[in-house]
Amino acid sequence: MHQSETSPTETFAQSFGREDRFALLALAGLFVLMLAASWQRWTQPLLDHGREMNLPTRILAGEHLYSDVQFLYGPFAPHFNALLYKLFGIQLGTIKVAGALCAVIILLMIYWLSRRLMSVWESAAVTALVMALCAIKSTANYIQPYAYAALYGCVFALASLVCSVRFVQLRQARLMMWAGLFAGLSLISKPEIALAAWAAAGTALLSESLAIRRPLGRAALNFIVPVLVVLALSYGFILRNVSLATLLNDNHVLFTNMPPQLIYFNRHISGLAKLPGSFWFTLTGIAVFGIWAGACATVGAALSFRRQGWLQTLRLSGLVLLIGVAAREAAIKFLGVADDVTPFASAIVALPVVIGVIAWRIWKARADAEPVSIEQRMLIVLTVFSLFSMLRALLNVTTTGPYAPFFIPTLIVVYLYLLFRAAPMFLVPSPQIRLKAQQVAVCLIVLLAFGLAINSVRRFRTINTFEVKSARGRFLTLPEIGEPLQAAIKFAEERTRPGEYVLSLPIATTINFMAARPYPLREEIVHPGFLSDEKEFDAIERIKSRQVPLVLVANLITSEFRDRVFGADYNKELMRWITEHYHLVARFESKHKQGANFDNEPFFILAYERNQQ
Repeated sequence: MHQSETSPTETFAQSFGREDRFALLALAGLFVLMLAASWQRWTQPLLDHGREMNLPTRILAGEHLYSDVQFLYGPFAPHFNALLYKLFGIQLGTIKVAGALCAVIILLMIYWLSRRLMSVWESAAVTALVMALCAIKSTANYIQPYAYAALYGCVFALASLVCSVRFVQLRQARLMMWAGLFAGLSLISKPEIALAAWAAAGTALLSESLAIRRPLGRAALNFIVPVLVVLALSYGFILRNVSLATLLNDNHVLFTNMPPQLIYFNRHISGLAKLPGSFWFTLTGIAVFGIWAGACATVGAALSFRRQGWLQTLRLSGLVLLIGVAAREAAIKFLGVADDVTPFASAIVALPVVIGVIAWRIWKARADAEPVSIEQRMLIVLTVFSLFSMLRALLNVTTTGPYAPFFIPTLIVVYLYLLFRAAPMFLVPSPQIRLKAQQVAVCLIVLLAFGLAINSVRRFRTINTFEVKSARGRFLTLPEIGEPLQAAIKFAEERTRPGEYVLSLPIATTINFMAARPYPLREEIVHPGFLSDEKEFDAIERIKSRQVPLVLVANLITSEFRDRVFGADYNKELMRWITEHYHLVARFESKHKQGANFDNEPFFILAYERNQQ
């Protein structure tokens, strides 16, 4: 096996040739335009963003992750963000810059991976679509994601994938060492994302071992050792202050001892809670891909009027288009499938087929002593990574929601490869007409990416119009959320002193961060089921011992966790104790939506101050 002294960074940079410069400049221009047009509108303050802002400040204040602060993911992200705060200041802009840099890195890696399989402008179209659907989107983005653990985990997993794909190209054992290092870092960021990197590395090792007809033990060891070293060092550091039982049972790091509400939530995310509807949704994705492929081939054939074979192509592609449209419309009308279904919904069906076909070719080539193209060997590694990335969504692969940006980027690469390269091989026998169909497909994807980008910018600028600000930063959000949030932040600053605790329930520690007030509980997020009866008693003792002067309770509907309302459907005892020992002093709500009660959608915040003893 050949060895090299080159680093992954050098080989990565060398992979971009002169012909890539215009494409990369065009993508950079689109990124800058979208960033400027969506400026300061990336925050979703009522989701997990408050935890992401506030948790690193607690680490800087000396609290220990997992023992003093509950956290469901690996230790890398909060400690890394705490380091960023220490170096650059406790400002919201600090982690936003980190998010923007990660977005650039992810987009570059997606472009690099695409270029292993496709042309310059095909790869540019792929990257533009990832940018519009993942990097800067009105429903989710990389600048300020729902969890920086997911963002950093995605960066490291993709970096590991790049090294695995590069290994398929060069067969240098050193590359698997880097793949293992990045996979290990992904593991201590968000374990389920790291699973995709491990699967991709294993596929790369297996396919290359079959290709050269001998085991690659050294390369495998190069991958495994860095993973184990990173894992041992990071969790060895953590276990100095935290027991293993606390890590597993109270923080659910390895999905252990999960409350029923969290299991319900995960079933909802995966689509398993919505059977058989989610199954029909998945199958409809195949029909939508047929529409995309049929439409591109049909237009390509029409533009190739009178070329040899154009009429045959027109008939076949038109039939595929017609069947796809009919199947989609029938599924929407008779099976209740959502009309925003995309081809990616079919991933759990389509990806195993792609993997199976390539695996069969590799095995057959081995039996016949024939070589398998490097393109197919890289494609199977990329497809395996994509399959393991989307397992959490299983029967619910959409392009919306906070989780999509972290499992669909490589899915987009695989599907657009199938659209640009594989589908035309089946639908278009003539090479000249096939080229035209491919050009049409690229143009349509570019138009789709621009359309999605424009729509996201429009939503950003028309919906997120109210500025929430404090000494720690600013962001723009919906007025019905921003107005009560800003009032609560100002109230906390005025009615409490620096260093005094403020309890913001159930998912509102954005207030603590923006007002620079510490939070008293272990649970930064009080989701249904997170505070059991025993933990609820512990929470009350913490509130007593820290002499919390102010409690803020937000009206947040959490039906995705089954129990809808804090204090009514879950943690009733904690809310009862608060109303007995604190009195209501203020209500903050938007002037546009007033008068709502708990369990209704309009957002408001109630402020309780401690009773005088």
